[in-house]
Amino acid sequence: MRLPGLHSIHWKVFVFHLAILILPIGYLAWKVRVSIETSYLHSTEEGMIDTAAVVTELYARLYGEYGADSAKVSAELARVYSNLNETYEIKARLFDFTRAEVDTRLLVYDPGGRVIFDTKSLVTGQDFSAWMDVRRALGGQYGSRWELDKPHQRVNIYSTLPVFVEGKIVGAVSVSKSTNRIRNFISRSLQNLLLPGLLALLLATVMAYALSAYITRIIWDLASRAERIAAGESNVRLETWTRSELGTLARAVERMREKLEGKAYVEEMATNLSHELKTPLASIRGSAELLEGAAGNDLAAREKFLANIQSEVERLDRIVSELLKLSRIETQTPEMPPSSIDAGATARELGPVYQRRAADCSIAFQAEIAAEPLPVRIDELQLKQLLTNLLDNALQFTPAGRSVRLSAKLQGASVELTVWDEGTGIEPELLPKVFDRFFTTESPRTGNRGTGLGLAIAKSIAQANGGRIAVQSDLGRGSTFTVIFPLA
Repeated sequence: MRLPGLHSIHWKVFVFHLAILILPIGYLAWKVRVSIETSYLHSTEEGMIDTAAVVTELYARLYGEYGADSAKVSAELARVYSNLNETYEIKARLFDFTRAEVDTRLLVYDPGGRVIFDTKSLVTGQDFSAWMDVRRALGGQYGSRWELDKPHQRVNIYSTLPVFVEGKIVGAVSVSKSTNRIRNFISRSLQNLLLPGLLALLLATVMAYALSAYITRIIWDLASRAERIAAGESNVRLETWTRSELGTLARAVERMREKLEGKAYVEEMATNLSHELKTPLASIRGSAELLEGAAGNDLAAREKFLANIQSEVERLDRIVSELLKLSRIETQTPEMPPSSIDAGATARELGPVYQRRAADCSIAFQAEIAAEPLPVRIDELQLKQLLTNLLDNALQFTPAGRSVRLSAKLQGASVELTVWDEGTGIEPELLPKVFDRFFTTESPRTGNRGTGLGLAIAKSIAQANGGRIAVQSDLGRGSTFTVIFPLA
């Protein structure tokens, strides 16, 4: 399958639909991630504040018991924290967390901001009074801060509360937790969603491509049928079944085509008909004028001119009859498709008739009809008309002593009807015109001209019933007309 070029609307629609699908989903995923992380951090901070509040109560009690003896306060806090630390191990086992994800750090400060207790024993004795959260807590307010732990590439959150004893601030307590837990949770979630996400993206891509292909296929079909109409092909119908805007466009073009085709048909028919009628009418008028004159007294001349008038009237009658046949075929709109018939039986029925006609013209006639049924969906009278026109044309242009052959056979999933003759053939430059209305040449056998409508009628019958007709000719050696219908 050849893909359309990059300039095609196919790719524009495809990319546009992908963008419609991917961009909102990507934005929604980002917003969900941010919302989950923010909600987690807020809930974490609430828990840290609750933990800090409990520790401040403990510190206040210890301060009232031991006073400014930081060593005893620190030892008691370490004992209490050892019990609390066991709960973190339980959490890690229950919820499948790593130790780093559930680790909580406690910092206790004296009234001057110096650390008197650190669960990690990293900053004990250091002065933190300059830190914003500690400064705010020692001032009697809630303090918080975020700190980047560069060695471990993580962010730690600190929540700090003041410690009051009898309305006096005697220190502060900080609770710290890492954000690794939520980040690792989001990372694992994204990994779990990777395969479903890729499958969803693949499905969206296939659906977007199918939708764009469907839209562009309708447009290409409409364009190709319009090109066929512009090239002069008749009986081209546009697909107008869809109720979408494309169907509305197709119906509008179809109405325009019908009006333009009807106008062009009438103009062409009027031009051709006036040309064809001019010759016999001129002959009739000339003969009538001569009969009115002196020639009317000459019996032999009188009979000659009357015979000429009768011949031209018969020709006019044939032209009118053939035009009526052609008009009925080209404008037929059957409510139901014709029933299936055996094309072989119809061809066999015509065989003896043309055997006799060919013998009268000293022409050999052969009929090669397949024995098996040849089912086609066409009106039997129209099929007879088609074969009759082709056989009449073959006899008209085949000299005496030569042959004409009719064949009917299966060809794959089609029925092939062929009329072959050993006539004079057709000049290469005239081949494209043989199916045109009123196109005719002089018969080498009789010297007469036909109406020029027989082959046009044959082509119209073939196309009106889903078939096609073609001609091959070798000048001086004969012609072959082939009609192909799909099997019914």
